[in-house]
Amino acid sequence: MVDETSAADKSFRRTLLLPTLLLCVFLIYSVVFFLSTLLVNVASSFNVPIGTAGQLATAAALTTLIMGFVMSAISIRFKHKSLLLFGIALYSVAVLVWFFATNLATAILAQVLVGASFATIVIMVYTLIAEQLPLGRRGWAMGLVTSSGMASAVVLGVVSGVIASVAGWRIVLLEFIFPISIVCLALGAVVVPSNQPQPQAEAKPSFTQALKKIFANKSPIACTVSQFLISFATVFAIYAVSLLRTAFSLSSALGGLCLMIGSVAGIVGGVAGGRLVNRLGRKPLAVSGALFVAISDILFTFMPNAEASVIVWIVNALAAAAIGAGLGSLALEQVPEYRGSMMSIFSSFQGAGMIAGLIISGLVLNLFANNFHMVYDIFGVMGFATAAVLFFLSKDPCKVGSAQ
Repeated sequence: MVDETSAADKSFRRTLLLPTLLLCVFLIYSVVFFLSTLLVNVASSFNVPIGTAGQLATAAALTTLIMGFVMSAISIRFKHKSLLLFGIALYSVAVLVWFFATNLATAILAQVLVGASFATIVIMVYTLIAEQLPLGRRGWAMGLVTSSGMASAVVLGVVSGVIASVAGWRIVLLEFIFPISIVCLALGAVVVPSNQPQPQAEAKPSFTQALKKIFANKSPIACTVSQFLISFATVFAIYAVSLLRTAFSLSSALGGLCLMIGSVAGIVGGVAGGRLVNRLGRKPLAVSGALFVAISDILFTFMPNAEASVIVWIVNALAAAAIGAGLGSLALEQVPEYRGSMMSIFSSFQGAGMIAGLIISGLVLNLFANNFHMVYDIFGVMGFATAAVLFFLSKDPCKVGSAQ
């Protein structure tokens, strides 16, 4: 009877594991989209220009980049469940610091904590998916991870606007985001196994050994470089609403609707990409997705009306989300014995790509009188470069459709 109860309990925990990890992904993107939606409100509260307040996102991105490299070292020394719970707890603290922030300096501190916890959680989510799920389900799970991030954009875009209009932006943090962090912490403590397989721990490897293994052949390098390039290209969404409002005189409400449509397309793309991983293969899905991203990046600015531009945006969002499933799954299988380190470096290159994309596109817009054509052509080139690097240099070590 005891054995049956124990088996039922383990089965229940396994069932809840993926939903718990997906809720963690939803959580880590919540402050990102909270800030995006309510940046004007935050800037007004701190009495700073919107452009200055916008640098809060840079603070988080830079911290995420640095923490990604730190995690590549400590992920081989500490239990992954412990690191995940630490990341969630740190995120909870960051949300409270945000709530009590009275000036920009405190908000920057909150964003530094957000960035550190973001990197910790997302890397552990990737690693736990690889450790706890069979090969045949990992692509599906990676697709759902992408969809969870997009779902956060949709939900926070609506919830933030509604709550802030009634009770102020701080209440969004205290009464919506913070409770979710507590739920994630509780679920993580109960659901995530403590005895996850870490065969590398027995050999007590050094960080140097992990780096040598990761960079010993061209395929893991190709995956990390591709993540940098495609992250650069998918900065597409940051300026999409501004382009549509500038080119077609859309209202802020219609611009927000376009953003929601793009986010929903991302959710669909993530789910579809997860399904296609085992049918098409990790590498073919990533390469084809990169090509669609590249083409839609370039076409976006040449559409004759807003409706046609939104259609191109939908294609772009679908393809970008599919890459999340394909490329993420491909990277997971490159160095199985050092997945934590591999995915830490992979995530760091994602942050580096976004930072580079934001900086370069911002410079181009400022230097060339808001020339969106040039910016999106650059994004397109990065998409084509991603496809080329993956096609010629990457290798999928797993057979298509394998469920090992």
